[in-house]
Amino acid sequence: MRWKPLFAVLLGLAIVLVTPAVSASHEIVSSDYSYGENRVMKLSGALYKDTGELDPNYDYYAVKITTEDAKYRNSGWVGPMYIYVDVAVLPSSAAEVPASHVPTSGTKFTQHSVSFSYEGIGFDVQIPRTFVSYWEKNDWAHHFVWEVSGIKPSFVGWWFVFDDYAEFATGFRVPQSSNVFTAAYAYGEWYKLYLVVFRKIASDYAVIGMSYLPKKYSTYYKVNELKHQICTYNRNIRNIQGLPEMIKVSPETQSLAGVQKG
Repeated sequence: MRWKPLFAVLLGLAIVLVTPAVSASHEIVSSDYSYGENRVMKLSGALYKDTGELDPNYDYYAVKITTEDAKYRNSGWVGPMYIYVDVAVLPSSAAEVPASHVPTSGTKFTQHSVSFSYEGIGFDVQIPRTFVSYWEKNDWAHHFVWEVSGIKPSFVGWWFVFDDYAEFATGFRVPQSSNVFTAAYAYGEWYKLYLVVFRKIASDYAVIGMSYLPKKYSTYYKVNELKHQICTYNRNIRNIQGLPEMIKVSPETQSLAGVQKG
């Protein structure tokens, strides 16, 4: 009877030894990082490329963007209530086909890690919490855009959208052997909790650029031009779409924080 378990173990080892190892079919072809002008936010990113080359007509890429609290990450009562991320890609014919991005639109009650997968590219993503919107737009570039807010439509504060950092990812394809240029712009607003109100204490923005060039091209000027364009394009976010200086704390948050009512 003792031989049966031993035989099962040996059989399992044999299967493992003869089974071909499955390796990742992607590589990071570019990366970048930058601190915001106020040193509140750190923005970093990586551009991934599928190396499987299963489609003779298209190349497949993914972008992973990280927004990080560079100043207040050790403060439990200070954090970002709003984050806006715009990833611009050239050529503008880039398309999210098949659709694959995280986080998706909707309400996220907790911040947690999810698996991202796109045409042979895969990695984990630490998504933000609270109210997430996602959309795409196409003009001088193809844009993948997220807006994350810890504030309800009635300007009642719920909670910070992430603790130390949050990540965003999307996949896209371009015609075979196209030069790829990407720029990511992020803007955030930081608040501090004072019992029954959140008070704005800082805002910041940062921009990064990445590229991959199957065809020889001067990458420096093109990437910097794209970074300048995306900053100009999103200037209205900083100048117009600012949130109120003070936001009332929601009853749910007051209860969780142990604030006494009445």
